[in-house]
Amino acid sequence: MGLHFDYKSKAGERAMEKERKKQEKLAAKKAKREAKREEEELAELERLTNPNASPEDNQEK
Repeated sequence: MGLHFDYKSKAGERAMEKERKKQEKLAAKKAKREAKREEEELAELERLTNPNASPEDNQEK
């Protein structure tokens, strides 16, 4: 038996592996986006609550 007999029987396996990789990539992308958003929120909060900053820096944009 050669490779060509095995190829179709494993199509479902390959499709599931491809879908798993796609989901992992999307999850990583979402986690990165969430981390960036949290970082921006913390920086904004720090900027607004910093007592040593000038009043111009504490104005909301």
